[in-house]
Amino acid sequence: MPQEIFIAQNIKCEGCVTRIREGLLGINGIESVIVDIPTARVTVTGSATRPAIHAKLAELGYPEKSK
Repeated sequence: MPQEIFIAQNIKCEGCVTRIREGLLGINGIESVIVDIPTARVTVTGSATRPAIHAKLAELGYPEKSK
């Protein structure tokens, strides 16, 4: 399965992790979501497109950090 890594903003607690995980798992094709609070890294495994994941993160209040 393809894997995408995002560095998101505003991840502060386990509540954020749960919100991100539940929100992204609602996207068709996503198999797993791992969120690391200290690094703000969101690792997504599945067939969903990067733009779809990016948009959902922003909708949830955790937009991807600018490069």
